[in-house]
Amino acid sequence: MAEPHAVSALQEELTCPICLGLYRSPVSLACGHSFCKECIQEALRCCPHSLFSCPLCNTQAVPPTELQPNIQLRNVVQKFVDTCGQDSTHGEEEKHQVQREEMEESSGQQNEEVMCDFCLEKPLPAVKTCLSCETSLCQAHLDKHSTKASLKDHFLVEPSDVHVLAERRCPQHGKLLECYCVTDSVCVCALCCVASSHNSHKIISVEEAFGQAQNDFPKTLQSVKKYEAEVNRSLENLLKQETDVKAAESLRRNRLENLFDEMYKRLGSRKGELLETLSHGEEQQLSQIQAQIQTYKERKDETSHDLQELEALRDQKDPLLFTKGLTEIKARQQALGSYWSPLQRADCTHYA
Repeated sequence: MAEPHAVSALQEELTCPICLGLYRSPVSLACGHSFCKECIQEALRCCPHSLFSCPLCNTQAVPPTELQPNIQLRNVVQKFVDTCGQDSTHGEEEKHQVQREEMEESSGQQNEEVMCDFCLEKPLPAVKTCLSCETSLCQAHLDKHSTKASLKDHFLVEPSDVHVLAERRCPQHGKLLECYCVTDSVCVCALCCVASSHNSHKIISVEEAFGQAQNDFPKTLQSVKKYEAEVNRSLENLLKQETDVKAAESLRRNRLENLFDEMYKRLGSRKGELLETLSHGEEQQLSQIQAQIQTYKERKDETSHDLQELEALRDQKDPLLFTKGLTEIKARQQALGSYWSPLQRADCTHYA
């Protein structure tokens, strides 16, 4: 009977990285990694791109039209099952099932989580992201990932989405940002250190830069807090100045409006006085003119009457009546002439 440790190690090697169970109808990709036929077919259906990436190593290739069965691996799995029985496999499956249930319970209260890239039907929240594979793994798949000897040197970080992963890559060379350029204060990849403008700069590891940054953090935090306090004071002063300016201008505006209101009142009062004086003078002048008009009308009527009498006197043959009538008319005309001269002078003076 094989030792339990050896059985467990062999079982790990015979476990599909996707379903975490023993291989069922295993098939191999061009990169050499093997999966259950059903698991890799599901992965192919979920791939939206024309190029398919291996779930383990991210090697891109044209999606295979026909999956090649790994007969040798299938035979090894069958012999393992026949030799060790189902007890060990059942125990492992139960362990993974418990892990899945615990992850499902914890994930029900979280939003916008990074999901495991290996879970196909019902993805679970990832607990780590492998920067080397550029994949996120739940606890169950992380356990399988960590047991692979070829994957133990991979760099694991907290769960990261595609945007965070892109920030960890050099935009020029596409490599992981593993170094820090002290000269330019920027994270760089290993290729930047030897094949770009950073080759003559002071380079340290990201871990060393992290340690220095942690030492500088309290000082930087204190400096930022001090700057924030100064900004707050300046902002408070500006806000106070703004309030003072608004209040001063409101006071000046009220004073100006009151001043103009008082001026309007005084002008209105003076205007009334002047208009009343003008009206009084106008009334006096009109009264004089109307009196003269009435006098002229009366004189006109009298003159018209004299003309009528003169016309009638023209045909008078009686010497007495003619002389008497003309004498009366001339007397009236002389009386009108004595009245006319001062009246005419007064009228001329008025219009002058």
